[in-house]
This record gives sequence, structure tokens and C-alpha cells, in this order.
Amino acid sequence: MKIAVISAIKNEEQCIPVFIDRAKKVLSGLSGKPDWQIVFMNDGSTDSSLDLIRRAAEQDRRIKVLTLSRSFGYQAALLGGLKEIEADYYTIVDVDCEDPPELLQNFWAKIQEGYDLVYGIRSNRVESRLLILCRKIFYKINSLLADSHVYMWMAEFSMFSKLIRDAIIAPQTTFPFLRTEMAYVGYRTTGIEYKRVGRVAGKSNYNIGRMVKFAVGGILASTTFPLRAILYLSGIFGFIFLILCLWLKTLSSIALSAVILLFIYVLISLPLIGIYLARTYRNIVNRPNYFIDPRRSIY
Repeated sequence: MKIAVISAIKNEEQCIPVFIDRAKKVLSGLSGKPDWQIVFMNDGSTDSSLDLIRRAAEQDRRIKVLTLSRSFGYQAALLGGLKEIEADYYTIVDVDCEDPPELLQNFWAKIQEGYDLVYGIRSNRVESRLLILCRKIFYKINSLLADSHVYMWMAEFSMFSKLIRDAIIAPQTTFPFLRTEMAYVGYRTTGIEYKRVGRVAGKSNYNIGRMVKFAVGGILASTTFPLRAILYLSGIFGFIFLILCLWLKTLSSIALSAVILLFIYVLISLPLIGIYLARTYRNIVNRPNYFIDPRRSIY
């Protein structure tokens, strides 16, 4: 059996040595002694991350790096790793060690029990109360609006079989959102709670703006409810207008109310339609989510 550890990196020079040391210890101690490799997806790093990985690869051929031609984003980088690497089992873990690599041993034990997907449930994390509240709101909204089942408090930190991997990479979308695809696939799945800790070193590439963009992208990837909501709004606004017509006495007041309701409806519906139309257009064009630079990669 072969396990491929997929890790997307961008300017993580301080975390990489620590991660490699911890990950190698865990992987070497897995029951059954499976073959393994650590594959770094270099998403446009501008520091010494690539040089560090190259030196590590010279000492251990089980360490690989695939460098993207430019920065395509975290989700695209992970998707590239899943598509390009062949293995029996896959695991996704970040190099900052906020998700402890040692938990891979627990993941592997569950895989040995017959589960196809084992994921980490973030029971706690070191963050401000406001950020924790925003995350709770995101997970709740996503769960309520999703067209299919989603796993609560799940990120990409997981281990899964090739069966799951093949299903994840099957959709031809230019907006990959892996955790949604994992939940949609189904099969035998279980989660393991753990406490998420702070980064071992360096600074996170995520800021508030990127978090908001990520949250919106996650909701759009998992639901078509906003489009259906336009139909619901039509019925609600129609009912309100009927009440106003019965209540108001003058034609001018009724006309003004109609204009206001129509303006609000257009203000809500057109942006929603535009967002989904833009996503549909990009999916039809279907440009690749990433390109690999073979000159800066070690397979």
C-alpha cells in the first residue's frame, strides 16, 4: 500500500523543516509499514521554501515537490496534487502543523477498520472570539443551505482511499472546494475530534478578506439556494404589494410602493443571477485549475 501526503505551501520556509520531521516520524510508525511519500504543492512561493524541499528530497527520495507555474490558490493546489499523484490512500495536511501530523496515526487506524474517509473535527482552536463566531455562522449557514449533506467543522485535514480521491477529482469545475466534494461522495466516513493549535512558525497567508472570499466560495459551491430564493422573494414581494394595494388609498402611493419593491427585488436578484452566471461561464470555458512547472518540480 502507498500513502501520498499532499500539502499545499506558499512561503512556509519556517514551517517546512518542522513539518517534515514530525510527518516522517508518524508515517514511518504506521502499522503495516505502508510505503509513503510527502508531496508539497508549491503554490507560488517566493521565499526559500522550494530550496528547503529540494535539499530534503536529496536526502529522502520519498519527498517530492510539484511547483505550480504561478499561484493558483490553496484549493487548486490540493486538487493538482490529488490529480497528479497515484497512490492507494491520500492524506491532506498543512505544513503549519495547526492540524497535528501525529493525528495521521489515528486516521490510519480508522482506515484499517474499513473507513473510506477519515477527517478531523475542529473541536477548538486558538483564535479570537469574533473569528470563532464568524466560523460558527459560516458552518451553520452552509449546513442549512447546502443542496446535499455537509460535514460540520470539517476542513481539508483528512485521509481517504483512492475511491474517494477519484470521486473528488471527477467534477470538471473551475471552482474546486474539496470539503464539499468529500461530503457529497459519501461512502463510509468518520470524524475524529482534535484541538487545533497555533502555527509552529511563520505567518498565515489568510487574512479577513481571503476568509470572506473562501466562505462565499464554499457556500456557492455547495448550494443553489440563492437562485431559488429569488423565486421565494417574488411570492413574498407580491404578497406585500397586495397588502399595500388594499391599505393605500391613492394610485400614486401604490405606484411608489411598486417602484420601491421592484427596486429592492432587482437589487437582490440581479447580483445573485450574475454571480451564478459568471461561475457557469467559467465552467463552460473550463480552463485548467493549475499548471505544473516541471523545471521546478521533483517527481
